Amino acid sequence: MALTADSTIADVLKARPDAKDIISKHAGQAVDESMLSMAMGMTIKQVAGFVNWSPDKIEAILKDLNEG
Repeated sequence: MALTADSTIADVLKARPDAKDIISKHAGQAVDESMLSMAMGMTIKQVAGFVNWSPDKIEAILKDLNEG
């Protein structure tokens, strides 16, 4: 199942145990467990709204999450 902008952070972490590292790479800063736990029920699109990710950044994150 491909991850999309409508996938929740919980679904992302379930599908890709290394998602924290992928997101950190694109965010330009470390993402810790407390950040992730607050966002578990949020979609990637919702998180992007809070952290001002551009559509291009979302696309790049999803590309990396769906590889491998």
